[in-house]
Amino acid sequence: MFDFFKKKYDNPMLAEEMRQTQDRWFAFLQKLEERTEEVCEAAIPQLKEVFEQDTDPYKRAHGRMLAGLLGQIRQMRQKANEVRNEKIIGFIYAAEAEFPGINSSYHDMLYKFRQACYDRHNVFEDNEQRYEMLLQNAAGEQDLETPYRKLLEEFESLRDRFACTQCSGNITIPRLFFIATYVTCPHCQTQNTFHPSTEAQMVLHNARALAEQRTAHLLKAYESGTPKDPALYRQYLRAMFDEWNSIVPDMTEENEKFHERLLKDQQNYHH
Repeated sequence: MFDFFKKKYDNPMLAEEMRQTQDRWFAFLQKLEERTEEVCEAAIPQLKEVFEQDTDPYKRAHGRMLAGLLGQIRQMRQKANEVRNEKIIGFIYAAEAEFPGINSSYHDMLYKFRQACYDRHNVFEDNEQRYEMLLQNAAGEQDLETPYRKLLEEFESLRDRFACTQCSGNITIPRLFFIATYVTCPHCQTQNTFHPSTEAQMVLHNARALAEQRTAHLLKAYESGTPKDPALYRQYLRAMFDEWNSIVPDMTEENEKFHERLLKDQQNYHH
């Protein structure tokens, strides 16, 4: 990867290679940022228009467009990570391995090189996250709390009005279900299938977004940190998943597995 390591160069050559590598890295990140800005600035008005015109209650047309745009940003972030690992981290390891005896001034130079490259990558990450938020908020934040509260109130007024399909005996639904569930008749023990309403299915669809709205202040506290504190992100994740599970308890087991995957991803990223 670094041909100059194949020969025994003196320290000034190493310093020049550091300078050139840093310049290329900065230029590369700038091009990615310019591409992100170009894509997002053009897309935000379109996202708003699609959201307003989409009559589907699930806003799937808007969702597909948003997912595609966020996917482009994720690809650019992934590419930046790959280049950082190869060209920056790889460079540092190779330099330290090939030049174990370089004097302290060059050790200091290598440290400054590493910090400058990492700091520039952090700026890139902040910019990409900012555009992700702009895209997600392009249509304005939906009021997800009101329909959820309304659904709970309606359920309380209807939970005692169900009848067994076998004996017509009265059945009380123990709690609001968001997926098809068997409810046993207390009179004849017949299992009746309880199907969630369209409104309940919408709550299931929006549950994570509602949980994220409720815990947005914790995510903001994490993102505003310099440097970012991984403990704050873990605190946000735990709170968000607790809210998610409280909204749709039926999904708790699956959600907790997802939570564990996100924690592992974070640990791997910081190592």
